[in-house]
Amino acid sequence: MSELTAHHGIMKYEKIQFFFRKHWTHFLKPCVFGVSIGLLILFAYLLIGAVIMSFGVTFLYSLFAFLVIISSIFVINTFFLQLFNFYFNVIIVTDCRIIIARKTVFLRNDNDAIDLTKIQDIGVIAHGIFRNYLNYGALIITLSTSAPPVVISYVPNPHYYLEQMNRIKREHILRRQEIKHSEKGKKDYLKDIKNLELSE
Repeated sequence: MSELTAHHGIMKYEKIQFFFRKHWTHFLKPCVFGVSIGLLILFAYLLIGAVIMSFGVTFLYSLFAFLVIISSIFVINTFFLQLFNFYFNVIIVTDCRIIIARKTVFLRNDNDAIDLTKIQDIGVIAHGIFRNYLNYGALIITLSTSAPPVVISYVPNPHYYLEQMNRIKREHILRRQEIKHSEKGKKDYLKDIKNLELSE
């Protein structure tokens, strides 16, 4: 987990409890879309190639080959960029915050953080046979402020992570209460000492 601290804005006083990436079905959509587009482009190039072959012009052969190479590189790069994006997008839960990191190779490096004390409720939505069979869903984080709920979609094993987040939230609240009580005790102690000094 140490490699996460350098890239996702983890503070020195925070401890990472766990992290997870989105379910593999999130990666499936761009793959299916990419393959479909690739097949359409291939079919179009086969038709265009047949037409160009009938003309028998050398320049058109070269232009066609150049277009095929450029479009192939574009489709392959798009596929691998989606793969990298899937790896870079991660949800990190520390003992203080939930950090939602959205990163791409070149264009985006966003981090959203939710303080555990501001979370009012966490729920799970997993509707449909497909989601329940493959065990993924969405986490709905309701905040105590007037801000709209935060939705983390494509969460693998969402009920497990719901329990873990609730546990960490409870521990965080108890720890804060302990700190408040200890600070209050110190203040009372210092106040008693001052009163003793004044009475002498």
